[in-house]
Amino acid sequence: MGRRVIWTVFRKELLDLFRDRKTLLGTFLVPLVIIPFVFFLLGMSYSNVEKEARAYIPITVHGTSGLVAALEKIPGARIVQTEHPEQSLQAGELRAIITIPPSFDDRIQAGGSAELTVAYDSTNQKSVYARDVIEQTVKAYSQQIVAERLRHAGLSENAIQPIKSTYQNMATEERLSGGMLAGIIPLMLVVSLASGGVAAANDLVAGEKERGTLESLMTAPIAANHILTAKLLTVMVMSTMSAMASLVSVSLVLGIGPLDMEGTEFSLGFLSPATALVLVLTVLLLSALFAGLELGLSTIAKSFKEGQTYMSGIIFVAMVPSYMLMPLNPVDIPLYHYVLPVFNGVALCKEVFYGKVDPMHGLIGLGTMLLYVAAIIALTAKLFRREGAVIKN
Repeated sequence: MGRRVIWTVFRKELLDLFRDRKTLLGTFLVPLVIIPFVFFLLGMSYSNVEKEARAYIPITVHGTSGLVAALEKIPGARIVQTEHPEQSLQAGELRAIITIPPSFDDRIQAGGSAELTVAYDSTNQKSVYARDVIEQTVKAYSQQIVAERLRHAGLSENAIQPIKSTYQNMATEERLSGGMLAGIIPLMLVVSLASGGVAAANDLVAGEKERGTLESLMTAPIAANHILTAKLLTVMVMSTMSAMASLVSVSLVLGIGPLDMEGTEFSLGFLSPATALVLVLTVLLLSALFAGLELGLSTIAKSFKEGQTYMSGIIFVAMVPSYMLMPLNPVDIPLYHYVLPVFNGVALCKEVFYGKVDPMHGLIGLGTMLLYVAAIIALTAKLFRREGAVIKN
């Protein structure tokens, strides 16, 4: 009987949500359309900036040296002179200012060393690019001078480079692909799980309370726990669907988007039955955790608008662990993160995408997530059973 009641309420809530155009737009339109579009614009923007930076590199050179000829050979470089170079650099009219001291060539010809100064604007990406190409040119020019000095001394370049190192990358293509995704997917996955169910949770309790329909439902011969279970499952479905939509959008971006993954080919070879199972369990437990928390806040709220205010903190709860663990390799994540709520889910997601989940980390992370889910659902159920919490005052 209880299962039939839960299924009936669950189906009714889902149908109502799918009839709501705002819910559909928030759950599917943003992940499937807005996110790829943002990535597309981001990729196009970086691509255009790089093309412009390569095509035209205006620099000012104070002083004379044989180095100037090498600088003029930089593709896109233009040596220009202005009355106020510092102001031109800050205004973006110049990319760099090179100051060569008068004794520069004399010191080099005497077998000594000399210094030059390169002024650039670190807040301008085009100026940073100019600094990089100037640095490469100066380094190549310096190597030519070293080679000439060695020839005059009857030595080869091996005399100052007795040891050569060969570096081998032991990471497989699957691990490279997974490592790249591990910095993006956990963030989008957790944030989508947190945000995908917000609208549904707020409408299912605070919204119905405001409309007076929840009071009618509670007076029916249905156990409050059955109603809460159906609403919890509904919110979990919406948040999981939002997360899956985000994963699809990221796959589209990586597959056909403008973002260039040099040296890395997109692959799902890092997924095995074991890691896939851990990922599915992590997603389900996180969706249950966020759903329970959102329903609890919706129960406390006295109106739909108040519920929206409370729900704004949910995104913050999801983003903080995701951003804190984003740059870390799983081997560098401290063990206590697998005990902290949300942190444990993000850490397990990163291990999944790196292709290997430590059994102890999996047991600790999934076990603690299950405890947090049980605790938050128990608290929400206690609030939901209070007569004053579900009746509009």
